[in-house]
Amino acid sequence: MEKMSVETIKPSSATPQSLRTLHLSTVDYRMQSVYTYACLFYTNDPSIPREETTQKLKTSLSQTLTSFYPFAGRINGLAVDCNDEGAIFIEATLGNSTLSAFLNSPAPDSNEIQQTLLPLHHVPKTSEASITWPLLLVKASYFQCGGMSLGICMSHKLADAASLSAFIRAWAATARGESGTVGKPEFAGVNVYPPPPPHDAFKVAEVHKPKITGVTKRFVFSGSKIDELKAKVAQPRPTRVQCVTALLWRCVCAAAASKTTTSTKVLFQPANLRTKIPSLLSENLIGNLIHTSMTSSRKGEEIDIQETVKELRERGEELTSLVQENDGSTTALGSKLLVKMFNDYSKLSNEPGDSMYAVTSWCRMPFYEANFGKGCPVWVVGNVAPRLELVTMLLDSNDFKGIEAWVTLSEEDMLSFEQNPELLAFASPNPAVIF
Repeated sequence: MEKMSVETIKPSSATPQSLRTLHLSTVDYRMQSVYTYACLFYTNDPSIPREETTQKLKTSLSQTLTSFYPFAGRINGLAVDCNDEGAIFIEATLGNSTLSAFLNSPAPDSNEIQQTLLPLHHVPKTSEASITWPLLLVKASYFQCGGMSLGICMSHKLADAASLSAFIRAWAATARGESGTVGKPEFAGVNVYPPPPPHDAFKVAEVHKPKITGVTKRFVFSGSKIDELKAKVAQPRPTRVQCVTALLWRCVCAAAASKTTTSTKVLFQPANLRTKIPSLLSENLIGNLIHTSMTSSRKGEEIDIQETVKELRERGEELTSLVQENDGSTTALGSKLLVKMFNDYSKLSNEPGDSMYAVTSWCRMPFYEANFGKGCPVWVVGNVAPRLELVTMLLDSNDFKGIEAWVTLSEEDMLSFEQNPELLAFASPNPAVIF
């Protein structure tokens, strides 16, 4: 970095007193104390001066925060105090780096992206940062060539990936002067999942809390390789996410097998409820509107890709059945889903050596449509920060045919994982970004 400026952006209009308190749902409250982030990369448009781009981002962010007012507030116990304290906006200049050079040789570990292109160095070094610090932080970093990265961090206590996508979509539309083309956000997560009990009685999720550690690396599955993987799976109409998830889980468990062969292996898959229940839940509903399903294997059992895809489909069908059995009440459905998740968690043994592995898919979310006036991004990176060990993020590649997997493992397991010949038959480790 050559220089950096930091500014607090407040909503362009004050939040009404009637909206000053937003209660968190049980799922919001129990979420990890991390940030959900997206880093979007844009090529240079020489007709638009940098100063104009920065000012447009700041002004439109202020306007967007008027409708996304909780993200200008602070968490206070079981609720968000929507006090208009503001979001953090950072403008930075990168030294001698050009966007093309950066994308031709991407950072081998996402830690470099987090340290350089995200605003997290303005967050205290504590796992509870998202409770005590701003709920929204933004960093615009300008490359020597004029290209730009836009790093956007939102507290996971209030935002899942779909919430982040909705915010970016609204902010970009406002920057283009088209705010009327997107729907208004709805902050009504407690209408689906109930609020947490006053004394936070649900402790079971803490038992399986992932470690904030490890190393994160990128593996790209091209569209053609995914087609080959689908043929190998030999299941009726497997999705690309199911196939990639099954292969990754097999390879991760193989990497961990060198340490123990008697552990139970559990795969967690969060699902976006908005797309599962579009008749009840708006795409503009903000919060952690997710349901996490689990797939487990017997102790010492080798992970089979075909069987895993079959099980993933069955878990999806179970969720569909629960939704279809609903009488139209979102609160009744939310309570039923919450009970199922906690019952599933309670069945875990939590024995030493158990593998708790999560794969989250951001595929089909419209991050690549985020045009702030400089065109659409040429590359998008997404994850959580600080990173969580044994968590993998799946995103669309920029040709929309492949999948980029950002895999986080311990350093020891990563050394074995990244050399797995079965993985390397379908995935390329950290290739250049073509645009």
